[in-house]
Amino acid sequence: MRTLATLLSGLYLACSLSAATVPRPSPEMMIQRYQQAPMMVSQFKGKIVALAFIHTTCSHCQDLTRVLKVIQKDYMAKNVMVVTCGFEEGVAQNFPGYLKALEPNFPAGIAPEAEVKKYLSWDDKRDGVLMIPHMVFLDAKGVIRGDFDGKDGFYGKMDENIRKQLGKLTKPAGVAPAKTAKKK
Repeated sequence: MRTLATLLSGLYLACSLSAATVPRPSPEMMIQRYQQAPMMVSQFKGKIVALAFIHTTCSHCQDLTRVLKVIQKDYMAKNVMVVTCGFEEGVAQNFPGYLKALEPNFPAGIAPEAEVKKYLSWDDKRDGVLMIPHMVFLDAKGVIRGDFDGKDGFYGKMDENIRKQLGKLTKPAGVAPAKTAKKK
């Protein structure tokens, strides 16, 4: 009986995880690239991934893309890969213009909204409207370590906050945070 109760409580916990619960394993997802072979999220295993879900016509998402271009340059040597995935209605038609206007220096593609929500474990009834941009940060083992939607204030200081998340993931294991010197 105790085993059954433990099993049922574990099952309840697994089913009740909200989209923002971290850490959690990254599920598989295919992202279709423009005029290229599709990519799978799992192909980036071994790298730290900053994955942004965007609407290609959203000005905030375009601003995020501009920030991510700089971050990709700054963190490339630290085994970081930035990826964007557009998913708005009409994204297949909008995507070529997004690529031309913003020229991302990292992999970018599109996916159906239902697949994005499945990847994020997003449930509209439980979580409300999926606000954009939405970013997840994966460690090199493919575990989601950060999950930030457009409602949580993360994007108010997006450059600073993204770098903070990447700093946590790129710090070598066993390195203690730097101590601040006390003023005399």
